[in-house]
Amino acid sequence: MSSILSIACTCLTLAAVIAPISSQAQQWPAKPIRIISPHPPGGPGDIPFRGFQEYLSQKYGQPFIIENRPGANAVIGAELCAKAAPDGYTLCGTNNGTVSINPLAYQNLPYDPVKDFVGVAYLGDLESLIIANPAVPANNLDELLAIVKTKPDSLTWSTIGVGSGAHMTLEWLRFRGFHFLHVPFKGGEAAMNAVLGGQVDVSMNAAGRTAPMIKSGKLKAIAATGSQPSAFVPGVKSMGESGYKVDTGVWIGLFAPAATPRPIVERLNADINGLLKNKEYVAKYLNTQGIVPTGGSVDEFAVKLREERAFYEKLVKDTGVKLAQ
Repeated sequence: MSSILSIACTCLTLAAVIAPISSQAQQWPAKPIRIISPHPPGGPGDIPFRGFQEYLSQKYGQPFIIENRPGANAVIGAELCAKAAPDGYTLCGTNNGTVSINPLAYQNLPYDPVKDFVGVAYLGDLESLIIANPAVPANNLDELLAIVKTKPDSLTWSTIGVGSGAHMTLEWLRFRGFHFLHVPFKGGEAAMNAVLGGQVDVSMNAAGRTAPMIKSGKLKAIAATGSQPSAFVPGVKSMGESGYKVDTGVWIGLFAPAATPRPIVERLNADINGLLKNKEYVAKYLNTQGIVPTGGSVDEFAVKLREERAFYEKLVKDTGVKLAQ
């Protein structure tokens, strides 16, 4: 009898815990939803979420408020989101550098992307292009790599800083015998302007930003990152197509504090996946930033996160690159 009473008490306790969560999820959203962007306004880590204000605000009957909290390589905004109440009213729109590379780059990171976040939606991949100043005597990736294979460090490569996707691509190439001289900057515009001005030979930047300058002849397109040909500059082969299969590209995703009720996470995921099929939203808020929509379930996103973190851990170990700050 005592065991039956024990089981009954346990069930009642669980019901008491689950009931408020279920009720909370059913009533959500009852007030504005805040999306913290740990990136400056106006870029690919910000613009896609601005579209939520136009499309999802109508669907939910509540405004989506974008709050930019840039600084410290996205650490400031990510920490703020990680410590927010897990009630579905605070979300975080960011990229994979925040959740996959920062843990390797900072010894005392004030958030744990595995324990503190749940992936809500995988919006899409930011297509990047390896670009060069027109004076560089190479028109494709093979020709570019042949130069530094013969003369290591004879070409300079600018990035947005240590630990960025571009820097990790550079280290992956260096590990395979292709040595560029790394020139880190504090932003994508500065890194690209250095190539435009001829102070630096090569860089890697978002296709949405570089495509107009490539078409005007101010920059030269060497290769697209990833495995697919460029969706923004016709005729430009990818690194994968050229035999260099590495995925150090940038992607954009939406996250929530880890204990956010699963029904809220699932609802957001479903509605965002629906939005990724909206041609107007994709054209206005993704393609303009060089983002190719992806989507997928919450569980699929979780698998991607685990695999990517393992990939970067191995890359750092193999190359011996020093990222810790």
